[in-house]
Amino acid sequence: MTFNIEKFSGSEFNYPVIDIKVPTLEQFFEEDELAIWQVKGLTGYELAKVNEAIKLNKDVASIISGISSEVNSEKIDAIKEALGINDTSPDDLVRRLSALVLASVSPEITQEIAVKLADSFPTVFYLLTNKIFELTGDGKSLGESKASGEIVTSEAV
Repeated sequence: MTFNIEKFSGSEFNYPVIDIKVPTLEQFFEEDELAIWQVKGLTGYELAKVNEAIKLNKDVASIISGISSEVNSEKIDAIKEALGINDTSPDDLVRRLSALVLASVSPEITQEIAVKLADSFPTVFYLLTNKIFELTGDGKSLGESKASGEIVTSEAV
């Protein structure tokens, strides 16, 4: 079997957007909306950024610790906590936080929200990030990006 380079290079690929039911977070959605979080897989560039986040987390933690001797340490601690930055954070957590920020389609979130979700609703956080890594491993699909019709629920966790 030969890999058809022309066919591959002429193809258009997109990630499907997956709806994940998050009934645990229902109180944070509008009354008339379903509690659904949409995610997609990561591109190669995004996956590299996720992997780089581990090193960046440790570097930033060191820099902030150096600055904290000159600045009010309470403010520095608050900033570090909000961003989930410290040199003792497990690498897996840092990787997942970064992935959730990059792969959340709706809602689009910040690092601070990802940290709060991981801290407040860890099972939902892991459900979402596991699905992101699964989609990333599956790769993109041929054609237009459409919802796959698949709905994953956090109740199954």
